[in-house]
Order: sequence, then structure tokens, then C-alpha cells
Amino acid sequence: MKLVLLVMLMAVPASAEKARIAVMALKAGGGLDETVASAMTDAVASEVSARGFFQVMSSNDIQTLLGVERQKQLLGCTDDKGSCMTELADALGARFVLSGSLARLGEVIQLNLTTLDSRTAQPVGRATRIARDVEALRALLPFAVAEATATPLPPPPSRVLPVALMGLGAAAVVAGGVVGFQALSTEGAINRELQNGAKNPEALRRLDAYQAELSVVGTQRTVALVSLCAGAALLAGGFFLLPSDSGAVRTALLPTANGAAVVGTW
Repeated sequence: MKLVLLVMLMAVPASAEKARIAVMALKAGGGLDETVASAMTDAVASEVSARGFFQVMSSNDIQTLLGVERQKQLLGCTDDKGSCMTELADALGARFVLSGSLARLGEVIQLNLTTLDSRTAQPVGRATRIARDVEALRALLPFAVAEATATPLPPPPSRVLPVALMGLGAAAVVAGGVVGFQALSTEGAINRELQNGAKNPEALRRLDAYQAELSVVGTQRTVALVSLCAGAALLAGGFFLLPSDSGAVRTALLPTANGAAVVGTW
């Protein structure tokens, strides 16, 4: 079904009218504030519109066309949910209806999206995303919307900058290690020479020679320390900026009556 929808959307000429999709208000659950669900609904509608495959009807548009009471009747009917959504789509003149829910599960927030084809009364796509907070969940919207509407996934974010930072950080750490090793080696050689000089003073060099070498050792230590710290900071920055794979495992540990459970999507 996803493949059929994707082929259909890609085969439509640019001049043809786009398929209309109604984006319903997300249902809030788990004690989540309705204003959060409303804001996420707007974000979902904006993302669907930005992708350019559909002519979007937002929840506000739907309320304007149908009225709040009629919308509640269609969404709250006791008949099969698919037929209710089909009736709603017919009333709006939209072939597709995107609905979903937003709920807090312990310390995480879960977003569920489903798109229904009113002509077949069958879902064409589903998506579930879990995140620690709303901002992290919004970052996953492009992938969730693509899966729910059975449209192509967005291109992955560039990894050039984080990889470059990690490369520079690794080089700085290696350079700092080399310089630090040289400083320790030189200092060790000076100490051994001074220890041997205690038994054979004639083998010792002039004091200013040792002072000059120790000054170089001090500079090398400083350079090594700065290089190691800078390298560690660049590595940390690279890992922090490294974009997560949308297909990666997303899990969270939630408390339960009997202990805890791991939830997520794979």
C-alpha cells in the first residue's frame, strides 16, 4: 500500500492538483497538556505541507469547514473507526486523513501517526517516535511524517562538520600525546644525567644548558596539555553534532508496577 501511494504521488504531473490530506488534531494522553498536542499538530501540518506532496487541510481549516460539533460527531461515532474517517474525508473532500496521538509515557513522549486512504478505508502508512522532550520529538517529525504518509524519506543531515571536528580532535589528541611523550622523555634523560653526575661531576654540562632544556620541556608540556584539551573538546563537539540515524533504535527505560520496562521503536 505504501508503494502504491508513493508511485501515485510521484506520477502526478507538476501541473496537476495535489491530493488533499486532512491533518486531524492529535489526541493528548498520559496527562499531556492539550496546548502541547495542539502545537505538535500544527508542526505536523507544517511538515506535511513543506514536503510538497499534498494539499494540506489543517485542524483549524477542518473546524472552519465542518464546525466543532460536526467534527466531534464524526470523530466520536461508535461505528467502525475506518468508516468514520472515510465519512470525515468525504465531508472535507480529502482523499487522505492523517490522525494520531501524543502521550507522555513516564519520562518520554510518544507520537503516533496514521494516514488513512478514504477510497479504500485502509491505512497507507504508520509511524511511531519516542523522545525525551518535545523539541527532540519535533526534530524527528520529517521522518515520522514521511513514514506515516508513505512518501520518500528526507535526505539525512550532513555529517561533514561533525566528522571534520572529530578528525581534527583526534589529530590534536595524537599531536598532544606525541609532544607530551617527548617532554617526558627529555625530562627523564635530564634526571638520569643529573643522577649520574652526582657520582661523576665532570660528566655534567653547564647549568644554563640544563635550564634551557627544562624551559623547552615546560613549553612542550604546555603545548601537549592545550592540544589534548582542545582535541577532547573537538571530539566531544563532533559527537554532539553528529546527526542520529532516523532508523536507529530509539529506546527509553520506563517505570512499571513490577519494576521497569524498555520501550522504543526499531
